[in-house]
Amino acid sequence: MVIPKGRNEKNTIRIGVVGFGKVGRACAELLLTSKDLFLAAIVRRLDSLAQPLPEVFSKIPVVSHTAQVHEMDAALLCVPIDQLEGVAHGCLQHGLPIIECALLHGEAFQAHREAINRFATRFDVPAIVGAGWDPGALSVMRSLFGLLAPEGESEMRHRVAASLHHTAMARRVAGVKDALCTEQVAANGARQRYVYVELEKGGAADRVAAEIRADPLFLGEETLVFPVDSVAALEQEGRGVALERRSAPGRAGHQRFLFEARFDEAILTAHMMLAAARALPGLSPGAHSLLDLPMSALWGEQAQTAERIWL
Repeated sequence: MVIPKGRNEKNTIRIGVVGFGKVGRACAELLLTSKDLFLAAIVRRLDSLAQPLPEVFSKIPVVSHTAQVHEMDAALLCVPIDQLEGVAHGCLQHGLPIIECALLHGEAFQAHREAINRFATRFDVPAIVGAGWDPGALSVMRSLFGLLAPEGESEMRHRVAASLHHTAMARRVAGVKDALCTEQVAANGARQRYVYVELEKGGAADRVAAEIRADPLFLGEETLVFPVDSVAALEQEGRGVALERRSAPGRAGHQRFLFEARFDEAILTAHMMLAAARALPGLSPGAHSLLDLPMSALWGEQAQTAERIWL
């Protein structure tokens, strides 16, 4: 498949957003600021067409079906999972590539991918499935940890901001502006403390972490200290995850990897869907997951710059 160039800018990919819930709106907002992707249309249900949209979308066509938009190169499907297969079929049969972020895992994901693959191959169109946060970006992280520690076990713990509480002890440490703390139980039953610190200007993260761990309040428990830009913002975030991979004992030594994050899931999903859209040019017909795609493809025209920065 070769995606044609956009109308106004060289190599612009014209994208339609299907569904305008939290994820759909996040996708549309990111597309408005993108330099290589163009928001071609917003697709809504018939009973939602009359509902007003924010002023920033006043010049964007709003339609009830992707077939009503003549200049569109791909569609981001941001619809409930019970509607996804039907919407995907409607796009693919009109030759429109899709990117979706269905919240499915394991056998359910494989069955869903096979269904989308049948449509995509029949209509000779590429599709990217599971291109959100989880499955999606977090799947890539889990896979990378598995490559680094092939024999071992993984543990993933979901977190919510409500479990965080302020800690006066950490706030007393020189260089700390504010701090939050939570306690978790690791896979081996041991208790772990997670301390999130907002540093004063010039505060040294390593020194602060060492001083917190040395305090009697935290002695006897593993304490992980994470600098954050804003404790106030962290309190407002609703989601979080800690992914840990531990290698099995053996000649390779003991390996332990920890990825910890707090985030707005809709925004991360939107970023991943837009990255997947950049990978569409050159894809063969059929359903692809993120693990099928080279990382450089997700950067699109920024691939060379990304290579210089991240390698």
